Amino acid sequence: MNRLDLPRRRQLAPLAITAHDLVMAALAMGGSFLLRYQFEPKPTPYAAGEVATALYVAVCAVVFAAVGLQRGVWRFTALNDILRCAQASVAANLVFLPLLFLLNRLDNFPRSTIGMSILATVALLCFNRLLARAWAGGSLREAFRLEDRSLPLAVVVGSAGSADTFLAAALRSPDNRLRIAGIIALDLAGAGRTIRGVPILGGLDHLGAALKAAAERSKTPASVIVAEPRPTRALLEYVVASAAEAGATVARGRAFNGQGAGLTPVGAADLLGRPPRALNMAAAQRLITGKRVLITGAGGTIGGELTLQIAKLEPERLVLFDASEFNLYSIDQVLREARVPGRWRAELGDVRDPARIRELFERERPDVVLHAAALKHVPLMELNPIEAVLTNIGGALNVAEAAAEHAQALVFISTDKAVNPTNVMGATKRVAEQVVQALTLQSRAHAAVVRFGNVLGSSGSVAPLFERQIAQGGPVTVTDPRIERYFMTIQEAANLVLQAAALPASPGEAGVFVLDMGEPVKMEDLARQLIRLHGLRPDKDIQIIHTGLRPGEKLFEEIFYAAEDVTPTAADGVLAARAQVRPWSELQVPVEALLAAAAVRDRGAVLAALRTLVPEFRPG
Repeated sequence: MNRLDLPRRRQLAPLAITAHDLVMAALAMGGSFLLRYQFEPKPTPYAAGEVATALYVAVCAVVFAAVGLQRGVWRFTALNDILRCAQASVAANLVFLPLLFLLNRLDNFPRSTIGMSILATVALLCFNRLLARAWAGGSLREAFRLEDRSLPLAVVVGSAGSADTFLAAALRSPDNRLRIAGIIALDLAGAGRTIRGVPILGGLDHLGAALKAAAERSKTPASVIVAEPRPTRALLEYVVASAAEAGATVARGRAFNGQGAGLTPVGAADLLGRPPRALNMAAAQRLITGKRVLITGAGGTIGGELTLQIAKLEPERLVLFDASEFNLYSIDQVLREARVPGRWRAELGDVRDPARIRELFERERPDVVLHAAALKHVPLMELNPIEAVLTNIGGALNVAEAAAEHAQALVFISTDKAVNPTNVMGATKRVAEQVVQALTLQSRAHAAVVRFGNVLGSSGSVAPLFERQIAQGGPVTVTDPRIERYFMTIQEAANLVLQAAALPASPGEAGVFVLDMGEPVKMEDLARQLIRLHGLRPDKDIQIIHTGLRPGEKLFEEIFYAAEDVTPTAADGVLAARAQVRPWSELQVPVEALLAAAAVRDRGAVLAALRTLVPEFRPG
């Protein structure tokens, strides 16, 4: 069955509307005729009134159907529907008058009845519609707004309720620059009907045809607005693919209470298909509010988002530490321009410098430390293993030693590449995990090691690379068609840090935490979806080429070791990995030997020491 061939019970509403409208037409004409004769001295010719009313109802049956009054959904009535009622009333009376003249030469029918009939028909047709609108929405105000017919066309995808919410909000937006050509209804409850005068075009399988029809109508490609507040990954993928075939772009439509509506382009993050994680604000506030907080790598992607989230939690003091002058300046300016309340200080320095770290900790005496500073680009670290060791291991050692002496809590940001690493970056992060855990065991602080998947939008991540390649006309480069990765958004990453840091812990406790990242995403699928998001077709408008795995790159990432006992935590979407922690007495000598080899720039000794410390390290 075609998705528009609805069950008979769903067709009753248009029949009921038709019956209602014809009864209202009979009342309008009959009432106008009788009212007109109240001003005449002669008796009322009831037979003439009956003939006129019967003919008028017959005419209205045809005109109303042609205008489409039966397609309106009353609880979504808008000014477009009211104007359609007025149009139908005028048209019906203009057709009715000459027909009645041919029938009986307007015998005993006062001409002024026509004017009264037009007004009465409009009033009676609209009364129950407006009543239903007021009952459903609590106000009649939204029923008296008119759509601007000069704007470019768009097709709304969503349930009837979410489409109505978006349309109502869009009409309130002074900067609304779109005209809705139709609605693709996910629930199909009103297919063939209208919402606020906008026709429901059918189900998802009619989206492509609707976009092509809209493009032909406006002579330019239409756009798609997904009105569902929480669309599934499958829905977005289908919409994006259909839009690309029609050369259309896709945006998310969001309604803001009392503030109109806004559109945001659908991005790679929308295709992750994970429900949003709720930050436990109470726990995060207990960790941060009134505390002295230090963030290393504060100007980086994750560090910058952490800075913004933590600044809102009213720490006593926020210290931003970064080796990049530009990054530090940028995050400092963001805080100033946002007029973030509270005190913060931008400190330039390198985590590789133990004297600088000691001086900073002794002066600022942070309660909470978030260590985000690291070198993370896998191929570059394959070429520069010594730098990776000095920053990722040496820097972590310096910060962990200082935190063990001064702080209450330390969060170390790691990576899924630290699990069974095949590259230098992952191996250095694995060593750093062990260093942080070992030093915490002998301190009064507690630590949280947080493993991330790939962060969309971070510096060096794949999504911005694909975007640049698409903007340049392609090709888009994927290393291997089989390669897949876990992805998370920057906001999710920063959220996880705060969630993990806020979990109850005892002094000397050091846990490993990972976000429940759902299913991994194939890189080729991501590339194809990003191409479609630009209204282009993969392999036709933009080519995809495979370049082969880069040095140190895996086909599939892991997030836990087999020996780790994985359990859920009290934090939404955060998993804990429990494993035996190596004591510092066991790690100290090989770690110091590794750092000594790096200090004299002995590449061979550095790689050998890494393999000793991380036996599972299998260089690619």
